Amino acid sequence: MSSINPKQSIMQTLEAMPEDMRLLIVSKVGQNSPVDYFNTTTPLLPKISTSPFVKKPLLSNQYESLMDACLKADNIDAHFVKGMIQFFQSQNQVLGLHHIHIASKSGHLQGRYIFGVLLMAIGETDKGIKIINDFPKEKELNCHPGDGTANTVCSKCFHFFLLTDFYTMMMGFNNLLD
Repeated sequence: MSSINPKQSIMQTLEAMPEDMRLLIVSKVGQNSPVDYFNTTTPLLPKISTSPFVKKPLLSNQYESLMDACLKADNIDAHFVKGMIQFFQSQNQVLGLHHIHIASKSGHLQGRYIFGVLLMAIGETDKGIKIINDFPKEKELNCHPGDGTANTVCSKCFHFFLLTDFYTMMMGFNNLLD
């Protein structure tokens, strides 16, 4: 007879819930007890969506404890954001590249592209080109459907899409620096 761990079954249930419902439950738990809040959220940290910070990394400066917890839980978005902050804001290129490399190796699309570009910028041109040219080809469907709802890009537009995405993110980065 196998034993069932109640904490494990609760966490599997929480992970399967829609994010808005999960956030509501976690916020209610957090109102009563910081310990319960910590115990509920810690297993979720590797999977927490930090996409607003990916789009505008400087926003993460307002949530340092969350970002630190996500980094400790090896959240790939958090590594990407930390790398961007370190590389571009703190001028710590070594630590920045380290975190962006972790995100890149873990499959973070923006991290992979930026890591390739930054390698080229620091003179590791061949390595950077290889990383960028090895992007997965699953982005080739529905690029030009004509209705403006495409969420994927063909191989002819892929690098332009990534560069435009990077530029847009950096413009947000620059706007927050002003």
